[in-house]
Amino acid sequence: MVGVVGHLHNLVREHPDFEVLCEPTLCDYFFRYIPNGLAERREEPEVQKLLDRLNEEIVGAVQLDGVALLTMTRLDGRIAIRISIGSRRTLNEDIDAMFEATARWGHLLTKKLSVSNELTADMEAKLC
Repeated sequence: MVGVVGHLHNLVREHPDFEVLCEPTLCDYFFRYIPNGLAERREEPEVQKLLDRLNEEIVGAVQLDGVALLTMTRLDGRIAIRISIGSRRTLNEDIDAMFEATARWGHLLTKKLSVSNELTADMEAKLC
């Protein structure tokens, strides 16, 4: 199991729209979707609120897709995406599918938030 968690850790670490929240454990992993354009502003209260909502919606969308059972939790007061890999049958391909779905929903939901005018013009410009 350390292998698939390590694989997920590498995917998150290397993708510009994700943030590692803590070092991987044997079977749990915590991360966050942060559109690259907002990464530098992640400490601003308005941006934190937006990112919490975005990550919450991503988890719900991926769960509805049935691709993977992601859960939501709070780490240091922020919404985090949690995956618990409890089966030795989990393969890197399963992790790839979950990560791809998470990234796709993150991108789509970021666009949705932009369209519904929940992003300020300044925030939206940085995303483009």
